[in-house]
Amino acid sequence: MIDPDEILMIPGPTTLSSRVRSALARPQQSHVAPEFYEMFKENLELSRYLFGNKSGYQFIITGSGTIGMEASVVSLVEQGDNVLSIETGYFGHRFSTLAEIHGAKVDAIVTPLGQRVDQEAVQKKMNERRYKILLFTHVDTSTSVMNDVSILTKIAKDNDVISVCDSVCGVAGARLVFDELGTDIVLTGSQKAIAAPPGATLLAASKKALEAMEKRKTPIASYYMDLLRWKPIMEDPKIYLTTPAVQVMLGLHEALLEIKEEGIENRWKRHQTIAEAFRAGLEGLGLKIVPDQNSRAPTVTTFYVPQGTNAGQIQETLRSQFGIHVAKGFGEWHDTMLRVGHFGNTSATDILALLGALELTLTKSSKIAPGRAVEKAMPILKAS
Repeated sequence: MIDPDEILMIPGPTTLSSRVRSALARPQQSHVAPEFYEMFKENLELSRYLFGNKSGYQFIITGSGTIGMEASVVSLVEQGDNVLSIETGYFGHRFSTLAEIHGAKVDAIVTPLGQRVDQEAVQKKMNERRYKILLFTHVDTSTSVMNDVSILTKIAKDNDVISVCDSVCGVAGARLVFDELGTDIVLTGSQKAIAAPPGATLLAASKKALEAMEKRKTPIASYYMDLLRWKPIMEDPKIYLTTPAVQVMLGLHEALLEIKEEGIENRWKRHQTIAEAFRAGLEGLGLKIVPDQNSRAPTVTTFYVPQGTNAGQIQETLRSQFGIHVAKGFGEWHDTMLRVGHFGNTSATDILALLGALELTLTKSSKIAPGRAVEKAMPILKAS
């Protein structure tokens, strides 16, 4: 049985507030009831606030963030289209894979571990070939590397390329204003910085993106992931396409209300403060953070465990002895890295608890100076 007091600090899903949990426990509701219709319309308006989207189209679709990724790809890509994909980790590579599955000719820029993409490398590719779409992640959850969305969007605009941003681990935690950026599609998932249960994709799309879908020479090869098919549903949710995950949408509604009540600017600031405090604590322990200074995200942090220790063993100790759940690294970094999600409802208290637990765990196998982690983190937290 899962300990209800466990501190969930994996890179998603995240801890739910009592309000969200109460919403999930409500009696089952009909998806065609007037109450659900009104709530879903409000979800769309709250999502516009979250994304900073007054100029484009807003979508909420039942499914994980990958649904948003694939819906974007399948709705835009036709056989043989040239696509440039930025890979700053596992999820950037997933974007490349999705584009290839749907018939694109994909060129990928794979960045060195811990580094965001170099804008000159992107521009060089644009000079070499005419692309239809640029795919990239905002924050890659596998490496915690954050790309500069504004720079990549500008390059795409300057070259008349459609820009698609996976911000599953960004939106609601990292600053992003859709109308200011001009990115053609930005997508996210409900289970990370939004702090709702898994099961909803939220997506903002520009008029340019929708026009590109409408001008296709071939039909969109999907029913469920056809964004043009979803567009009239978002304009009038009374129209039926598929049964939505009603309870997920109720939980999402409460989470979006909480974001509006906190204020999006305040939320971005809170995430940045907690991230800086956590990283200062890690450095106080002598631990190396994977992304370089220019590539770090306010929502998730990846770091190396000390040489001679095992990430899996540290993860197990943190959970079994301290009730704190973090994640191991991906693939070849499975035993050498840990990943921590510090978004949504994560508090300063949670960060200090993790740093203290990590210090106690590591002092058994490494030369760690007692008290250094909290000492480094506290001034940042106090100043906020």
